[in-house]
Amino acid sequence: TMLFGVYHPFFQIKSVEVIGLQRLNEEEFKNAVLGIIDYNRLLLFPGKNYFLADLVQLSEILKQRFPLATIITQKNFPDTLKIQVEEKISMIIYDNGKKYHYLSGEGKIVEILRQVGEDEWREVKKMSTSTNAEGKEITENKVVERNHQPPVKKIIGEAGDYPIIYDQRGLVGEINSLVLPPEIIQGIISYFNFINKRTNIPFGYVLIVDDLGEGSILTLEGWQLKVSFVRDLEKQFTELQYLLQNGKINRQALNYLDLRFPGKVFWQ
Repeated sequence: TMLFGVYHPFFQIKSVEVIGLQRLNEEEFKNAVLGIIDYNRLLLFPGKNYFLADLVQLSEILKQRFPLATIITQKNFPDTLKIQVEEKISMIIYDNGKKYHYLSGEGKIVEILRQVGEDEWREVKKMSTSTNAEGKEITENKVVERNHQPPVKKIIGEAGDYPIIYDQRGLVGEINSLVLPPEIIQGIISYFNFINKRTNIPFGYVLIVDDLGEGSILTLEGWQLKVSFVRDLEKQFTELQYLLQNGKINRQALNYLDLRFPGKVFWQ
């Protein structure tokens, strides 16, 4: 009877359901799963069999092959494997005002994505009057300010749901150029994960002006979080959660929330 269950097609895993994929290709992931379990256990028993599929070994191999933070595997009788994953963020989207890039966790450029579009800049114009050499008054509409704001949803649609950094320094680099210290990258990824998983704040993008570790998270609600990405992250997370849970701030009327000084939170 046992051998009947091992070899009968009814008990062969035919379907893989995956929950939680955001950046990885679903078909590629499912094919990898079926490939891993498709071997003959002890050269006698089919590895695809529902009863004999080794989920611990499967999870370990998948973690080696893909950037996964967590993986939970479960068998659903008689022929389905359910897998829930949480992907590990290993890079960010870096915007220097000229081009978008993928940046590694070490802060190096790994790929140049595309040019920043002219439509992604907002110009502030002001009327000015001057007198020319003939004594005539000339009125001009001059550009007095240019502001760049990355279109978050569009970029995520193009390049994946990674943290986006706009670096106002405008650094220009080639592949493998180091543009940000790795501790800042890791701090930004930590903040991205915390806000997306532990709060209902819609994460927009990160604005930095130097490589000293401080910056602002521009939320899609229109206000910003001023934070440190390299100091006291857990304390900042705790204080932010406390403020959110205790209704101490009105996010609809908020301009900024400053968490850079643990124990002293400022907002306007």
